[in-house]
Amino acid sequence: MNPRHAVPVRRGLSPSTAIPAPNEPSFLDFRNLLVWPAYVLLFLMLVFPMVVQLLYVKTFLFAFLIILVGISVWTTDRTPLHPTVALWTLFLITVGALFALRGMFLGAPGALKAAQVYVLWPLVYAVLISGVTQKRILIGLQRTIVVATLCIAVQGGVYLLTQAGVLPENRYAELLSFDWESQGIGFHEGYVGMQYPGVNSLPFLVPFLFASLLTLSPDNKSGPVSRTWVGVSFFSGLAMVLASGRRALLLVTFMAPLLSFALLLFDPSQTWRLSMRSFFRAVAFLAVSIVILVLLMNTIYKVNLSALFDRFSEGFDFRATTFDEGAGARHEQYLALIRGWFENPLLGAGHGASAYGSIRSETMPWAYELSYVALLFQTGLLGFLAYSAGVIWICWTGIKMIREGRALGKVMLPAMVGMTCFLVATATNPYLARFDGLWVLFLPLAVINFGLCHFSAD
Repeated sequence: MNPRHAVPVRRGLSPSTAIPAPNEPSFLDFRNLLVWPAYVLLFLMLVFPMVVQLLYVKTFLFAFLIILVGISVWTTDRTPLHPTVALWTLFLITVGALFALRGMFLGAPGALKAAQVYVLWPLVYAVLISGVTQKRILIGLQRTIVVATLCIAVQGGVYLLTQAGVLPENRYAELLSFDWESQGIGFHEGYVGMQYPGVNSLPFLVPFLFASLLTLSPDNKSGPVSRTWVGVSFFSGLAMVLASGRRALLLVTFMAPLLSFALLLFDPSQTWRLSMRSFFRAVAFLAVSIVILVLLMNTIYKVNLSALFDRFSEGFDFRATTFDEGAGARHEQYLALIRGWFENPLLGAGHGASAYGSIRSETMPWAYELSYVALLFQTGLLGFLAYSAGVIWICWTGIKMIREGRALGKVMLPAMVGMTCFLVATATNPYLARFDGLWVLFLPLAVINFGLCHFSAD
């Protein structure tokens, strides 16, 4: 056949088509400079969230990346943010601005702070995800997650072993957390309770890594992300889940297998038999890992599964007579926030408002552990539905990408599992109410934007 008369073939029509990559930039191309600062920024947000000492470093990296994305857009004369993603982002920023203005008008103490979280930072993240224009950047972000989980395990492991007396007294634990003031540990009957910076990222990381074990084939040793290193990273992250004693972490860790399997069924490249085999292999690895880790932790401190289960179940006792201090505080919050919501059921009290009868922090009286009840109180039913619509759109679009059966779907599946589990944990922890917590929503959105920009014509 004469090549000049060959029928053009559209890329991406075959389910097995790999993620397309634009022409690789030259070494001096500004787009090449986007990669490593982005990895460093994600690493810092994963391993050191809420660490004030790194605030200026993160801010500098955000500013540097925004400038580079702007230069890249200017020099290539194209907008790498898909119109649908841009419209959804603009819609939610507008919603945030309206409720922040409502909070200011009603005298809410945290209205200005809330405006940063719901207006300024979504705009910043939207600019950053437009810089994810190449396959290698997505792969690099996955690898950063693996490395960050290992570092979080080292961070928590050194702290645990030092406090348990296995390691001699040293300053390494404080240095690894930059002397984070909220760091603490408690040795209880049958379990350990531990708080340190990186543990706040584990509700995303551990489910993400578990789902990655399902999507990576057993013979994938030199692919985008090594299955061996994913397994090692998951094992180390799981160790910190058990060591932390955090109920939300335990919940989402055991949610991850079912959620991963449910999403895997949407992938047409996976047969039912293959999906079941991958699922049981990963669950077996999870079960064996838990047994090994509990035995190892018993050599450090008497930890048993019965005590962990009792602690987990106590977290769901919301009665006023509960002996669990955390559950009692959330019961008080719930009543105060619901009473406040009844006063303004449609529009709420505005972003940054505090509920009468429940103040959890003197410095931030608008912050509550019951994040979604607080959001309902502050934005009312209309605002709550608007924000929920944005999350639902991400999930719906992500499932569509998985159903297409492309390689990008195998990137999207772990990101969706991690995001969903993190959102579940956020129900009782204010993880999202800060600038270095919003990445959980925008990381899957970066994958969606990449897919829409490259496959929107299909």
